[in-house]
Amino acid sequence: MPNIITRRSFLSNAGRAAIGLGLASLTTLPPFLRRALAEGAVGVNGKKLLFIFLRGGNDGVNNILPILDPSYLGTRPGIGIPKHPNGDSFYLGTGGPGSVLGVDPLAPGAALSLNNGFAGLNPAMADLVPLYNAGDLALVHRAGYRSLSRSHFDSEQYWEKGTDGTSANRAVTDGIWYRTIIESGWNQTHALSGVSIQSNMPASMRGEQPMTNLSSISRYNTLGVYSASGSTNTDRVKMLNALDAANTQPYPKKDNRPLVHTLGTQFRDTLELFQDPLFASNAFFDANGTTSLFPINAASDQRGLGSGAYGLMQNIKSCAQILANTDAVICGTQLDGFDTHTGQVTAGSPHLGGHANLLRRLAWTYHALWRFFSNPAYNIQGRSLWDDTIIVTMSEFGRTSEENASMGTDHAEASVMYIGGGGVNGGLYGCDLIPNAKLGGAPNWAIGNGLKTGALYSADTNVGYLRRTIDYRSVLGEIIRDHLGATQNQLNRIIPAYAKESTEHLLNGGLVQTTPIIGELGIV
Repeated sequence: MPNIITRRSFLSNAGRAAIGLGLASLTTLPPFLRRALAEGAVGVNGKKLLFIFLRGGNDGVNNILPILDPSYLGTRPGIGIPKHPNGDSFYLGTGGPGSVLGVDPLAPGAALSLNNGFAGLNPAMADLVPLYNAGDLALVHRAGYRSLSRSHFDSEQYWEKGTDGTSANRAVTDGIWYRTIIESGWNQTHALSGVSIQSNMPASMRGEQPMTNLSSISRYNTLGVYSASGSTNTDRVKMLNALDAANTQPYPKKDNRPLVHTLGTQFRDTLELFQDPLFASNAFFDANGTTSLFPINAASDQRGLGSGAYGLMQNIKSCAQILANTDAVICGTQLDGFDTHTGQVTAGSPHLGGHANLLRRLAWTYHALWRFFSNPAYNIQGRSLWDDTIIVTMSEFGRTSEENASMGTDHAEASVMYIGGGGVNGGLYGCDLIPNAKLGGAPNWAIGNGLKTGALYSADTNVGYLRRTIDYRSVLGEIIRDHLGATQNQLNRIIPAYAKESTEHLLNGGLVQTTPIIGELGIV
């Protein structure tokens, strides 16, 4: 067994591994998985999903700026992004009213227009502009969930399990992306189905059956020191043969040993996939042909993101290559650092600082993935995958509308989600003054007005909590059903609140604990 395989043998080996695992597993499938294999189109339709969890609680009000809310700059005198000095609220560029062409070199800290006459984009996220203008990026403001917890751990668990803070929904134990894969049965016939690239398996991918978590593709191998490659009798081949032999041994069907055995066979079946040289390549470039899409080191950092971005971009590159070159349906990673209690921005230059650096990395991530998946040369199928791929962010909560005494913000409620893809109905959701029928004719941004002027204050608090108008599960539900291909019945099981529309209102919207919820947005 050679240590390095060609693209053609990679495809062949991947197919054989998937078929072998499938035939071995189908003979012992429990009834609910036999049902899942015959239901829906997850995996079968070729659709993919890449998730990014923004750990710490992303300050959505510093991402998508409600700059015409009369409370905005008053609540953030030190960290708020200013209006453009020419008297406009935003930088309008040179392409006509409302156009967004990038940062004004004469006023680099000014908010960028988002074409709705109300909201602006943080200038650190200017790399999103081409994707937004192409109509392939949905910006969803005011996303959250009922009975929100301001504990990092609890709120992360709710988001990653597709639940909320009510006792009726807290009983769910496995992850939302895990349930999506299991409902489809894709993991029963394919060695790779759901993958995370980070130090530990995230809660969104955890469950009883094994998924794949890699800290690094380059380190996904057997351990040990091997003799020279190219020989048919290397130490590595001996080890692989020993694994094959071990996996054929009978075992007692008790104490969850079938699950342990499945984990072992999955490891063996996926072990060779990442030995292909294509996974080590970083020859992926922007439209100019010289700017690397994935700055994983100084040599590839023409975009100037800095060394703090290299780990994220390595993980993003791995996710992109896995989705483009294997049968995996879902892959994701995380970006840390959003718990910005202190020093969120640079004093006197609020468009700079720690949070701006994170937003700059996130914006370039979306730009890079757009260019990567759109280029037929960057995958073994030789076609554009952008229309078949969606990228979505998650984060446990937003942050207070009012800045604190340490030039930062504290734990609060609603925040922003980013949804990119060729099949996405792009635009700005939940941050405008357009009347919304599902909100009783009230504008999105008006809902939640309370003791102070502007929607930055919810009705039940005077400390600047931005109340949700969108349940994050409505966004993920649309993606799982209308993009990945789950049936509505499957979605009702993946996100249990969907089965209780009369009280949860995830589909059509309604009043939830006195809060008007829009329901699904039609993003996909």
